[in-house]
Amino acid sequence: MAVVTLFMSDRDTSKTFTSKKEADEYDKMLELAEAVSYFVEQNVEGLDEQQIENIGLLFAYQKDKLALALKGKTEALFNTQPENES
Repeated sequence: MAVVTLFMSDRDTSKTFTSKKEADEYDKMLELAEAVSYFVEQNVEGLDEQQIENIGLLFAYQKDKLALALKGKTEALFNTQPENES
């Protein structure tokens, strides 16, 4: 009988991973999403809680493309395909 070690996300206990690195990266992404959501909530009026959360997750999932755009390579945002959550 094989033993498989699984690592659970600290921020989303429904997610498990086969490596600690993957679990830590996922937690880090969720922390970024939370921070972005807070920033949007404080600076944009008229959004409901779900919209704010969706924006936070979108920015966290697409952080590399956003970083490129902020450095002047705006074409990175025009080549963005929706990503499915794993």
